[in-house]
Amino acid sequence: MNNEEIFIKANKALAEGKYEEFIEYCADDIKWINVGGSTFNGKTEILKYINSSYDGITFTTEDHITEKDLVIEFGQIVFENIDNKKESSYCDIWKFKDGLIIEVRSFVI
Repeated sequence: MNNEEIFIKANKALAEGKYEEFIEYCADDIKWINVGGSTFNGKTEILKYINSSYDGITFTTEDHITEKDLVIEFGQIVFENIDNKKESSYCDIWKFKDGLIIEVRSFVI
């Protein structure tokens, strides 16, 4: 599988709430950076973050660009809870090495 195919499968798993499946596409030492916010390191920490934070979140990928070891994704994200609904735009930069995701850098505006 090339990086774009891995991105598509991993992103689909994430969108469908299949977090254990998503994490299988990640390197053990993966880093997830929420620009302007928290950074999470390693599969265990990222899985804990996703399980606790992705409830009530839906996102729609509008497009993506693949170049060498990067996939740049952009789209719309909706944060919903009982009292509030917030819609935002996002751009995620996925970095790959040896067929695994080694970094996700997420910008949400």
